[in-house]
Amino acid sequence: MKFYLNLIFSLVFTSNYAQVDSIPAKEVRVFNTNYKEFEVVGSEVYSVTKNNNLVVFDLLSNKIIDTRSNVVSVTKSRNNEIFYITTENKVISDKNIEISNNIVSNPYKLLLDKTNSPIIISDKGLVYKGKLYEPKNIEYNYRFYGIKSLKEKTRVFENPSLVYLDKKERLWLTYDRGEFGEDVLFFDLNKKVFFEEGYLSVDVDYQYKDEKRYFRKLIKTFPDKIKVIEKDTLYRFPYQMPIHDPIRGIVEKEGKIFISQSLMHFGVNSNFSILYDFDSEEFYKSQEIQCQLLECDEFSYFGAKEFLGPISLNRFNNSIYYYSHKGFFKIIESENKFNKEFIFRPWILWSATNRNNIGYDINITKFEFISENEIVFLTTNNGIGYFNGKEVVYFR
Repeated sequence: MKFYLNLIFSLVFTSNYAQVDSIPAKEVRVFNTNYKEFEVVGSEVYSVTKNNNLVVFDLLSNKIIDTRSNVVSVTKSRNNEIFYITTENKVISDKNIEISNNIVSNPYKLLLDKTNSPIIISDKGLVYKGKLYEPKNIEYNYRFYGIKSLKEKTRVFENPSLVYLDKKERLWLTYDRGEFGEDVLFFDLNKKVFFEEGYLSVDVDYQYKDEKRYFRKLIKTFPDKIKVIEKDTLYRFPYQMPIHDPIRGIVEKEGKIFISQSLMHFGVNSNFSILYDFDSEEFYKSQEIQCQLLECDEFSYFGAKEFLGPISLNRFNNSIYYYSHKGFFKIIESENKFNKEFIFRPWILWSATNRNNIGYDINITKFEFISENEIVFLTTNNGIGYFNGKEVVYFR
């Protein structure tokens, strides 16, 4: 009975959300599989399949260039040098240079710091510069651990849903809990310490009756974490961050951090926030822009009703783009006001894949630009998509 209901559920969703593209689309069978990661250098795509195989193919010739087995994650340096990590914990560059790693673990993801030192996220924690770091200093740190499998009851560090290293060398590890919200764990690469977002509050009986009085009490209680200047209220990072739903994307531009968030649980709830960096003391102000860009109505107090996905900076025109169930859009900024320009809406399948949702997961999880008008994007069901400005090619 459960299988029957899930089948109906998927068919209804597909009929409602699978889109007929206004531009041509075709499929190329490269490896006949779906992917979990990719990096692009020129026209070459370095992709990792869900079965941990590295497949390198060319977008223009549609041909496979190389394949390697037992590869878990791939990343690239600022100079477009490719690095990947194997199931045996070996970090290797595309020039076959191996970087030593003496800590044994099951790796999830590989990143690089600004000097190309590997950052390995694994089932034991964070491996960085020859040391293992675990969030033992975090209160209720059990939230970041789970059972390895039904057979093995060993507790392991959980694989983050999305990882981002910002320009201040703060690593964001975000977790999608579906209807149970989100968790964000940070790691400072310089201080070598974990920390998480914090919520400031005081226990008084007038919190909801007199907001101004409550805010004065809040400032008095936390003078080192709240600052009021002119018409702006600033908070010390990472307190009072406007994160309400699972994070879909993080992008930095000119001192601003853009954060896209969304959840589908019976209905859709999306938020789009900006953190404005103010000073060296880590104070910031925030702005929510979802109703300037996304579909909102008079009841959209907690978020927009358009299913928001990942975001990306187009380095060729210095503009930020986002994806939602309505397609790809370019964000147009003007004096802290935001508008959008429609790019295209791909034909793409949807599915219910998050065990904590009653609904569907976003069907594009990452995209990046290889020229001003060319986009490579990662889907959950259709492989890797390539939009060349005129048509879409899906590589499976």
